[in-house]
Amino acid sequence: MKIETKLSSGFQTVLPAEIRERFGVGPGDEVVWTMIGDEIFVRVRKIGGEDPLSKLIGAFPTKTKVDATAEIDAVVYGER
Repeated sequence: MKIETKLSSGFQTVLPAEIRERFGVGPGDEVVWTMIGDEIFVRVRKIGGEDPLSKLIGAFPTKTKVDATAEIDAVVYGER
């Protein structure tokens, strides 16, 4: 699915309603911009509640709670 928005004269953009509703994004959640090479990736980090990426990893039982967002950040930013 492709959704496009435009920048305002103040360099702001809107997170489309379809994305906010589908992923349960709300006030206080953080928008994370990641630059890799010549591309920009945008991700929402939910403040409080369950890490939505953990549902993907949850199919494989582990002894410790998985923080998928931290794992992805470690790979993307090289932080461990």
